[in-house]
Amino acid sequence: MLVSLPLFFGEELGWQGYLFPRLAQDGDRRSLIRAYAITGAAFALWHLPTLLMGGQYPGRPWYVSVPAMLVSCLLILPVFTWLRLRSGSVVPAVIGHAFVSSVSVTMVTEFADSKAALDPLHMSMAGWPGWIATGAFVAFLTLTGRLQPSFYTARTVPHPASVRKL
Repeated sequence: MLVSLPLFFGEELGWQGYLFPRLAQDGDRRSLIRAYAITGAAFALWHLPTLLMGGQYPGRPWYVSVPAMLVSCLLILPVFTWLRLRSGSVVPAVIGHAFVSSVSVTMVTEFADSKAALDPLHMSMAGWPGWIATGAFVAFLTLTGRLQPSFYTARTVPHPASVRKL
């Protein structure tokens, strides 16, 4: 995971540091949904070369692995965005990305029975079990308003009544 951090830093700097903030700059609900959808789709398509080589979903045809990656990216992107918004830095999103990638591919092979057929679509964060867990967390973040940048900026700006005149 540590060796790959620079690669994930580059990705998250692009997704969380550049693309998402520019797409969500209006801050209204419609632009936020558009920002999540476009950034999530770009995030998934970025992985197209490794998907076509069987990287994330070994043994699965492209017409299964590409939509599966799209679902995975659309679900995990709000979590990475939440980490970014909550911290004010892309570093937690980078660490989260590295962790999720490690869990999605490497840990499946580490913890599976050596005789079992490995299928990340059925046993990882990048498959339906991870989609359920991530979807539940994203629903919580959405219902509590934590996916809106204004949730965090409103907390950092002091209320006028709390500022004393000198």
